[in-house]
Amino acid sequence: MRTNRFAAIALAGSAAVLVGAGAAFAGQNGEDRGARCAARVTKIAEMRGVSVAQLEAQIRERLSARVDAALLAGRIGSERAAKLKERIAEGELCNEAPLRAERGVRPLLAAAAKFLGMERAELRAALPGTSLAALAQKQGKNVGDLKAAMLDPFEAKLAKAVEAKRITDARAHRLLDRIEMRVDRLIARTFGARDS
Repeated sequence: MRTNRFAAIALAGSAAVLVGAGAAFAGQNGEDRGARCAARVTKIAEMRGVSVAQLEAQIRERLSARVDAALLAGRIGSERAAKLKERIAEGELCNEAPLRAERGVRPLLAAAAKFLGMERAELRAALPGTSLAALAQKQGKNVGDLKAAMLDPFEAKLAKAVEAKRITDARAHRLLDRIEMRVDRLIARTFGARDS
């Protein structure tokens, strides 16, 4: 099932079945899809007497429980379960248009490579067995500056989206907070041979 909502999850036998928690909220038009989704989610949260953050937390808990059940039943392995839980933690109920093209870690790694003065291929080759933080420190560069360099492109895009009234300032701040958490995890993560 095609979705641009909350994290996808594989739960049917050995095949991967994508389940998007926010798929029912999808709008029809590209530019205002995120705004309409956010309005619907807010309405659902109000009907349930919870905040949007609480509703998102409930959805994350349900998806995590499904992963645990699939793991317990032997339908997925522990490595797959861990990856799915990471996707659930990083997922967003409504994806705003300005961030649609930057959902993965590629743009973050591209920004890190630029800060470290490396080509993307060089960074990919250097990452297995180490972390972005370690690479920065090895070059005598500040990890905080690395984080800022990785966040800058997103801050600029969000600022433009707010200025164009595609999203609200409050929504931009929430999205930036989520991206910042993703950046923190990415900087501290020790990469495996297949991760980079």
